[in-house]
Amino acid sequence: MKKSKLNKFALQGAEDLIAARPSLPLSVGIAVMNYKMANICSQLHIKVNTKSGYGNSIANMYSLVLASSGVGKNSSLGLVDKFYFGEAFRYIQDKVYPQFKQKALDKLAENEDERPLHSWTKNISNATTSGMYAYAESFSLCGFGGLNIEVDEIANAVISKAELLEILLTPYDNGTFDPVAKRTDANSMSVDNLPVNLYAFGNKVRLLEGDNVEVAFLKLLDEGYGRRMIFTEDTSTSSRKTPQDVMREMELSESIGAKRTKDRERITSLITKENLGKIIPLNNEARLSYATIQCDGENYILDNKGLEPAVKADRKERNFKTAKLAGIYAFFEGSDEVTAKHMEEAYEVIKDSSDVLAELRRVKPKHQRLLESLLDEDRAVTSSHMLGYSYIPNTYTKKILEYIDLAKELASENGMIWKTTNRKGVDYYEVSVATEEVETEFDEIDEAEEVEAKERSMEEQLALLI
Repeated sequence: MKKSKLNKFALQGAEDLIAARPSLPLSVGIAVMNYKMANICSQLHIKVNTKSGYGNSIANMYSLVLASSGVGKNSSLGLVDKFYFGEAFRYIQDKVYPQFKQKALDKLAENEDERPLHSWTKNISNATTSGMYAYAESFSLCGFGGLNIEVDEIANAVISKAELLEILLTPYDNGTFDPVAKRTDANSMSVDNLPVNLYAFGNKVRLLEGDNVEVAFLKLLDEGYGRRMIFTEDTSTSSRKTPQDVMREMELSESIGAKRTKDRERITSLITKENLGKIIPLNNEARLSYATIQCDGENYILDNKGLEPAVKADRKERNFKTAKLAGIYAFFEGSDEVTAKHMEEAYEVIKDSSDVLAELRRVKPKHQRLLESLLDEDRAVTSSHMLGYSYIPNTYTKKILEYIDLAKELASENGMIWKTTNRKGVDYYEVSVATEEVETEFDEIDEAEEVEAKERSMEEQLALLI
């Protein structure tokens, strides 16, 4: 990401976070700010009109931050609330939402509907499907509020929360929640135009271990989340700290909080009836940017055959992700339209996201990883030993033989030496890189076989003539 092209307010917040938590990379700081800005827009049901025939789109975002433990992913969410968004959320909770809730309850009472309504909540973590529906229905009936769903480790959710993640595919576009057959509540209702934000953390080591989690995660990307999510990866390395370093971070956190009073007041001032349901259209220059991003994506697909489904969907529709984020930036600037500048600021984030997704989706096949592991071994190993590799499930007692055959074929294609030794009925495998002498010997064998084949072919042709 180029700082000069990033949204100024998002960059300011990200740099504040980095000052207070130096281990936090810029990309993660921007992701946190974008998510929190989307939170505010969602409470007010802000929409973006791309003027492309699809009507109004919700100004929301789905985000996946890939980072290892200790980066400060969770603490950054609390810090950015302290610096910028906390007062606005408290204002919504204490002053604004209770009024909307009471009006909704009065209307339900008039209709003799005893349906309960949930109180407002800033975010939902460890959500269940029924719990999410209950909040969605409450916010929809109140006409205020949106869902902010946070997932601490997506590797734990891709299987246990598979149904919930599948349901969340539809509301990203238009905020629609349709009751599912498994729901037992007789009062369940369809929900339309309810903003949803999703903010998930993930650890690549846990996501790509070659087990059922990896399969479920890659399927999740290919079947819809690739085009919906904004992907961020932390590639920074941790450095050693002293107690004095920690003390400085604590002091900076306090001073930054005091310095951002006017920003907190400005954000709180955005929570007005006039802004509720505001629609922000793209102006002509922004529409040109939208069209250009779409064309670039479609041409990229034409020029690069064999792209993974998630990468293809992202490239094809990243103009939509860009417009949503640009609408969020426009709202925070107090603009009544999305400009080309807002699109450029958003696109800087989305371009980086596409690179992260492409790399994430470029997972090496298991047989290739198996070959690399065998090269690292200093002795011959059995198939049982291979089942101990982290990316091969230990239940793959038959499947491992397929991987071995594919790895052997790959080794041959790359001129490596594959050796199989049978000892007391057990096969042992080892692989090594061919030396110059061995490669020369292989070349001589190949040449001899080629000459022999030609001679045999000539003899066969002569035999036919005779």
